[in-house]
Amino acid sequence: MTFASESWSQDSLAIKKKEIHLGVGPAYYSGDLGNAHSSGSLLFNFGIKLNKNKKLNGNIKISLGSVTGQELDYSTTDNSGIRATPNTFFESSFFGLNYEAHYNFIHKEKIKVYLSQGIGLFRFNPKDESGNSLIDQPDTRPLGESYRNLIIQLPTQVGAKYYLPNDFALGIQLGFINPITDHIDNLGIWGNKNGNDNILSIQFEIHAPVSF
Repeated sequence: MTFASESWSQDSLAIKKKEIHLGVGPAYYSGDLGNAHSSGSLLFNFGIKLNKNKKLNGNIKISLGSVTGQELDYSTTDNSGIRATPNTFFESSFFGLNYEAHYNFIHKEKIKVYLSQGIGLFRFNPKDESGNSLIDQPDTRPLGESYRNLIIQLPTQVGAKYYLPNDFALGIQLGFINPITDHIDNLGIWGNKNGNDNILSIQFEIHAPVSF
């Protein structure tokens, strides 16, 4: 009876074990300027994973990165047929904070393959070639068009991890950040593509066990 109680206690503690993870990799913009996913910039993330030994995990993550795009010959007209003056270049830094639910559809001792869905906040700041904020340049958008640069994100990702004998793990993750905006590049109505802008991310990660 004592042995069973101790065994249950140890298993319970193992299930509640947490881990932190650091990741780095490219982020690719898809929107109104240039070809989708044609140029990448670095994206960094830091996170805390809860209940890492369960099939369904929670994960809190911070992301920091930037994306850029340009189409020097891009042009469009307004509703009256007059040539418009959209920006043809942008570079946007971004910061994200979100919670994710990870479902491990392959859940082995050494290997885990998972699908995750998250929700959180996403802040971005598109700038022109001179480093000036495009959100403050109303002439780059139709009269009356404005937007917020703090919005909701719904990141969807798939990933895999391999655990080493010391309980550290190496991982890779691929997915879309899915920010709910068409203005990462500052172009909405004057854009040439339907739907929201997006960011494809590839992350190479290291996971370390922690207890607190």
